[in-house]
Amino acid sequence: MSAPPPWTGLTYTSTLHSTPPEYLTQLKLPRPFVVVVTGASRNIGAATAKAFARAGATGLILTATHVGEALQQTKREIEAISSSTKVSVLAADLNNPSNAERVAEAVRSEHGGRLDILVNNAALASTHSSAYSKDLAAMQIDQISTSMTVNLVGKFATIKALLPLLLATEGARTVVNITSAMSHFAGMGALGYNLSELATNRLTEAVAQLYGAQGVLAFAVHPGIVATMPPPVGLPDGGRPLAVDDVGLCGVFLVWLMGERREWLSGRYLSANWDVRELEAKREAIVSEDQLKMRMVV
Repeated sequence: MSAPPPWTGLTYTSTLHSTPPEYLTQLKLPRPFVVVVTGASRNIGAATAKAFARAGATGLILTATHVGEALQQTKREIEAISSSTKVSVLAADLNNPSNAERVAEAVRSEHGGRLDILVNNAALASTHSSAYSKDLAAMQIDQISTSMTVNLVGKFATIKALLPLLLATEGARTVVNITSAMSHFAGMGALGYNLSELATNRLTEAVAQLYGAQGVLAFAVHPGIVATMPPPVGLPDGGRPLAVDDVGLCGVFLVWLMGERREWLSGRYLSANWDVRELEAKREAIVSEDQLKMRMVV
């Protein structure tokens, strides 16, 4: 397989990681430290919540469409990792953006209103095989509209509901929108998903611009190419072998991101695959050339 074009960002650092680097797994967070993770019942969301627990988070608010066995299992596993982490779970179906206010109420009622970071992870790639069609006439309209509602409008609604809490907390004041490298592609994958993640990148930049003066940092983070379970509905057979990255990669990358206030990365697209030491070495170029943002080539 040929190397991906540079504009995909997949090879922005020469060293790339598919599993969590050992030195990142040893990092610790300041205390207290309270985290909201949406879509935390399984896969990347669950693994990210566990990474924050291992790093010493004092509070975790985990959401999913339903408070079922999967979300409860995530809660039990976190409590086994850290008996000092208070874990709250609740149903917040972000297909209905009004549910975002329920997340904010849980932060207020169960964690005293403290919130350091929102990890906006909940997303939906597809609900029908036509999402991956190369013929737009064959694609169901809801494969665009549903992805946009959950992946973009749901993230926006959650940010809107939780921003007052982030601003009121003397802490990290961070929004992380989980995005995808597929945001850089038009003719492959599920078009609705790709469009929603491209818009998520721009939403991240908007948050950074509009609230940066008030101390809010925002990052759009590609978590790696992970074999999520169950697989997206209709995913072509050729897509699964590409998913070689560890489900825990994103979590340790986010813990590193919280290790200090990295204003120089705020508003930008990042990848959990990148080597963070190389990323830090590129700081001057990133800032002076305003890299890692969505821009038209002219």
